[in-house]
Amino acid sequence: MPEDCKDCSLANTCIPSAFAEHNIHKLDKIVSPTKQYPRHRNIYHQGSNFQALYIVKSGALKTYITNSKGDENITGFYMPGDIVGLESISKRRYLNTAKTLTDSRLCRVNYQELAELRKYTPALSDWAINLFSLSLASGQDFFNCLSQHTAVARLATFLLTLSKRTSRSDQYQLDFQLPMSRQDIGSYLGLANETTSRAFTRLVDKNCIHKMNKEIHIVDLEALQECSNLTMEHSKESY
Repeated sequence: MPEDCKDCSLANTCIPSAFAEHNIHKLDKIVSPTKQYPRHRNIYHQGSNFQALYIVKSGALKTYITNSKGDENITGFYMPGDIVGLESISKRRYLNTAKTLTDSRLCRVNYQELAELRKYTPALSDWAINLFSLSLASGQDFFNCLSQHTAVARLATFLLTLSKRTSRSDQYQLDFQLPMSRQDIGSYLGLANETTSRAFTRLVDKNCIHKMNKEIHIVDLEALQECSNLTMEHSKESY
């Protein structure tokens, strides 16, 4: 078993959890040693050949699609424990570009070797099914954000989702840091930068959150949840 896997705090939910102890050495072929990446480093590029998945051990990443005008459209944010690149498996080409938001540590998983090993490791298939289920749930969180009619509701929903992802449980983390920029959040939520800024101000004014640079403190969880359910009909302000 790779040294990084043996001592990793994520081992109970990551690939090692699918192996019996006497088979754990098989991971040597598929998991590369953890590598440190500086912030704003591209991990892979949109359109390049798909070869590996990446597990976020620490730090944060974003994925984005570049359109014909060269504009970036954010498609996802990834935190410790998340696996990056799942959507690219079927096409065998990366569908987006992955870039670190902060200094990050990533594990690289050779997908071809992983797929081959899955044939002989039933528990690995169960783990993969659970993994794809979590990925679908994450996609649902994204569409839940976009389904909100107002900018304030979208941002509130996003912050609540990020709060749970930070805690890696069903509980809300009341204090957390935003690894992404305000511009990235706006791109992800389909909002202009100025609109995103006003939405943050609105949530602060309503005493839902306190914001100091990228540090977020949820002051009133219930009020933030109420804001996440705002609709155009119930809000006097639709920015």
